[in-house]
Amino acid sequence: MKKNWMALSAAAIFAVAYTASAQTGSTADTNKTMAQKTETKHTGPGPNTKSKGKTVIGTVKELDAGKKITVTGPKNKDYSFDLSASDTTANVDPAVAVGNKVKVHEATDDAGKKTVTVSPYTGKTMMHHKKMMKKSTEPKEAPPATK
Repeated sequence: MKKNWMALSAAAIFAVAYTASAQTGSTADTNKTMAQKTETKHTGPGPNTKSKGKTVIGTVKELDAGKKITVTGPKNKDYSFDLSASDTTANVDPAVAVGNKVKVHEATDDAGKKTVTVSPYTGKTMMHHKKMMKKSTEPKEAPPATK
């Protein structure tokens, strides 16, 4: 009897904690700023490749359409991206304007070619303690016919 009571109490505490974290974790975080660098190397079958990237989430400080964008990211640091360089392909969403929150992703391949993508940032919904199930798109086999 005492073990059942303890198990029930533990389950109740877990349920309350789970509900609280789900409620606080499900709001969009639109105040977030971020700066992150990445490097990817591929070795093995096929040619060896290396690419570098940088992603910044922040507020547009300056925008010279088709030429340059400056974004204020974490700790009020400014990040500038050249959109008109000869080795750069730039994709800027038309909704991007000074004062808007944006996500800028810059990727450089091993040949030195850059791709800069600028899109509005609306925040992402954060989900804690929830499992997402992916449905298979493959057709299921029919059960064997019986006579």
